[in-house]
Amino acid sequence: MLSEELEELSESDGSVMYAPDTALPKDLAEILQQELQRREETLLVRKKIFTFFVSWTFHATGVAIAKWCLVIGGSGALWTAATLCFTVAFVPTSFLISGININYIDGQLQVSNMQKAGNLLIGGVTASITTYLAVKDYQILYDLSNQTIVQISEDIRTIQKQYPQTDPWLSIVIAGVLFFGAIFAQGIANRR
Repeated sequence: MLSEELEELSESDGSVMYAPDTALPKDLAEILQQELQRREETLLVRKKIFTFFVSWTFHATGVAIAKWCLVIGGSGALWTAATLCFTVAFVPTSFLISGININYIDGQLQVSNMQKAGNLLIGGVTASITTYLAVKDYQILYDLSNQTIVQISEDIRTIQKQYPQTDPWLSIVIAGVLFFGAIFAQGIANRR
C-alpha cells in the first residue's frame, strides 16, 4: 500500500510545477545586502590581523634563532644565523607565492594573480631588514662586550700598578663580582 503511494508520487513529480520564489521586500533585501557587506569587511579585517600576527611571529622567531646561533657559535656562525633568520622570516611570504599562477598554453604565457608578486618583493625586503637588524644587534653587542673587556683590563692594570700588593686578591674579587653580576642579570632575564 505504501509502495503504491510512493510510485504514484514519483510518477506525478514530473508534472508538478512550482511557482517562482516571491521576491523579498525592498527594505529586507537592502538589509541583507548591508549585512553581507559588513560580514565581508569583518572577515577582511580579521584576515589582515591574522596575517600581521603570523608574519610578526615568524620574524620574531627568525631573530631569536639568529641571536641564539650567534651567541652559541659567535662570529663563525654569522652566515648560518643570517641564512636561518632570512629563511624563517620569509616563510609567510612563501605562502603568498602559492597564489601566483603561471601557465604556458597554446604558445602564450598566461599569468594570473600577479599582484602577489609585489607582496613577494615586500616580504623579501622585510625578511632582509629583519635579518640585518638581528645581525647588527649581535655586532653591536659584540663590540660593546669587547670594549667592556678592554676597559676592565685597562682598569685592572692601572690598579695593579698603583697597588701591587693587591694583585691576586683583585683578580679574585673582580671575577667574583662578574660572576654574581651574571647570575643577577640571568635572574632578571628569567623573570620576564
